[in-house]
Amino acid sequence: MTSTDAIRYIRAKLDQLLAVMGTLPLRPEELDDATLLELDPIGIVAESFAQMVAHLNETNHRLNLATDEIRAIFDTLGAAVVVFDHDNRIEDCNRRSLDWFFGGSERAQIIGRLSNEVCDCTEALAHVREVADGTCHVVNLHGQDVQVVASKIFDEAGRHAKTVMLFADITQQMEVERHLQLYAQVFSHVGEGILITDTDNRVIEVNAAVTRITGYGRDELIGSTPSILKSDLHEPAFYEALWDTLRATGHWHGEILDRSRDGRILPLLQTISEVRDAQGVLTHYISVMTDISSIKETQTRLNFLAHHDVLTELPNRLLLSDRLHHDIERAKRDDQTVALLFIDLDHFKNINDSLGHQIGDLLLIEAARRLKSLVRQVDTVARLGGDEFVVLMEGNTSPAAATSLADKVVAAFKQPFVVNGLDLYVGCSIGVTLYPEDGIDAVTLLKNADTAMYRAKDAGRDGHVRYSVELSEVMRSKIELDHALRTAVRDGGFELHYQPIVDITRGKVVACEALIRWPNGPADARTPGSFIPVAEETRLIVPLGEWILREALTRMHEWLADGLELDYISVNISAVQLAQPDFTDRIIDLLHESGVPGRQLQIELTENMLMRDIELCSRVLTQLREYGIRVAIDDFGTGYSSLSYLKQLPIDNLKIDRSFVLDIPGDANDCAIAAAIIGLAKTLGLDAIAEGIETCEQQDYLARIGCDKVQGFLHSQALPAADFAAFVSAGRQTRG
Repeated sequence: MTSTDAIRYIRAKLDQLLAVMGTLPLRPEELDDATLLELDPIGIVAESFAQMVAHLNETNHRLNLATDEIRAIFDTLGAAVVVFDHDNRIEDCNRRSLDWFFGGSERAQIIGRLSNEVCDCTEALAHVREVADGTCHVVNLHGQDVQVVASKIFDEAGRHAKTVMLFADITQQMEVERHLQLYAQVFSHVGEGILITDTDNRVIEVNAAVTRITGYGRDELIGSTPSILKSDLHEPAFYEALWDTLRATGHWHGEILDRSRDGRILPLLQTISEVRDAQGVLTHYISVMTDISSIKETQTRLNFLAHHDVLTELPNRLLLSDRLHHDIERAKRDDQTVALLFIDLDHFKNINDSLGHQIGDLLLIEAARRLKSLVRQVDTVARLGGDEFVVLMEGNTSPAAATSLADKVVAAFKQPFVVNGLDLYVGCSIGVTLYPEDGIDAVTLLKNADTAMYRAKDAGRDGHVRYSVELSEVMRSKIELDHALRTAVRDGGFELHYQPIVDITRGKVVACEALIRWPNGPADARTPGSFIPVAEETRLIVPLGEWILREALTRMHEWLADGLELDYISVNISAVQLAQPDFTDRIIDLLHESGVPGRQLQIELTENMLMRDIELCSRVLTQLREYGIRVAIDDFGTGYSSLSYLKQLPIDNLKIDRSFVLDIPGDANDCAIAAAIIGLAKTLGLDAIAEGIETCEQQDYLARIGCDKVQGFLHSQALPAADFAAFVSAGRQTRG
């Protein structure tokens, strides 16, 4: 071989080694021919091969380490990973997948199994594996929320070689997300305002309630400080104390006055709390605010109502007492006078009963307005309840000034009140007291003013009375009488006496009138004229009147059973009784209870009582007439109204008042009145009964002008039941 051939040969071998190994100690193009001839190609190849083997060993070692690292990472992943080959068989999987899907089996037992044994257990999973586009899907697997990602692996030729599926249990994450969504909803929709600031007290977030409460938009609040809401109504010391408490305890709670965007004062109930991280480092402040404007308004209203009358908005008894107490203290200190006017409306009950409580309430409002217009700005007008008002004249007041104001009020209340287009007339009665003459404390002054007011009522209403000691004695007697009446009603301390009604043409007793007696009552109040008005005023007449009816009917039943021939028994009825809703029912029940027929009971009503409410009387008396009950007009001729009611009401008898009988036949006027009443009765088909007959001359004259029935001391006074029965049974000849 020539040297040229040798050189060519060596270069060719070196190129082959370079192609195989990728590197040589010397590149052929870097050597000249002489140097190549001196080289040992075999030695070079051997040396290079040794280097290649060493490099390969190092590379394999590193690959093995990398493989072990990848396997370790692969097996410690929190997600399950499964690798499928092109035939959908398991080529590899990590420890998480073995524990999750295969009950902890070894990897060797799983490799080669088909995908449908693992990842096609639901239609959703099968679809994810088939598509394998790297998209995240959430499916429910074995009761858990699982996130699944499937991706394809392609070879050098771009063919689908493998599929990798990653399964991550996101149950806890989903729960956290649901809680976060819930918290977000609560934050957005809670009624309380929530404002969050950073440690520099800059607002970083607010909820919708904050914008609603303050009127500021979210964009206006973010980045600002809560001082944007400052009202300047709190002293700096207030905010200093707030921050001291917040730093010391981590929270502050209290009421604060802020200002809304439109300038309104906002009373807020606010809680401010620090927020710290796990290391205890302050990160945020959270303020929870509640708008308590409505609560404050309610408190203000309740406070007003506690001291004022709901209907008229005048001061009530509590506020009046407080002001009166302070006025008395001032007057005592300055040696001055205080005046009280206790005002009660006259005939107010008639308005309420006839027109209804709504009209009555409107009348009270108008009365309050009229009173306020009559007094000075410094005076207090209060409503104690019902139709009772009080005027407290503040400052140094003289008796003359109090009397002058009382005159003004009486005169003003005589004018009509226009309510719902109606002219209503009520008038008023006033009691006047002055400190210190009539009392040195609030309770005594009010009590004595009340006493004086009742005296004005008794004196005929529409006027005023100044308190005096004598009035207290009268009221004390009235209270004692009221107590005695209640005791007598409870314990049965009354009796009924019966006065005969005589038919003078037949010369016999045909009926009787039941009259109440109080044998053990106070000495000055045993007659009906003394205690019946008090019983009516206190409404004790209702139980007392029912007892009278029951007792009279029981006695009538006994007399009828004993053969006593009486046409009827007559019982007086009070206006208070007649106004009771169950009045008719109670009478019918008592008739059934006693067994007395309705035609043998007569009720007596006064003419004035009938005229108070003609419609009520007509309705009640018509109902009673259905049961045969008789009706008599007592004290006829003393009324002040038209006689037209006589044809509207079911009436049987007219009882001529004793005032028209007393002076006949000597008084021509009384004779004319008696004759007119008797003639009217006959014309209307009624009986006329003359009361108070004491002489034969009176009876003879009445008989001559057509009066057949009389009652009076000429024949008999009212007798106890046994004496009356004996009087009738004895058949005593009546005086003729």
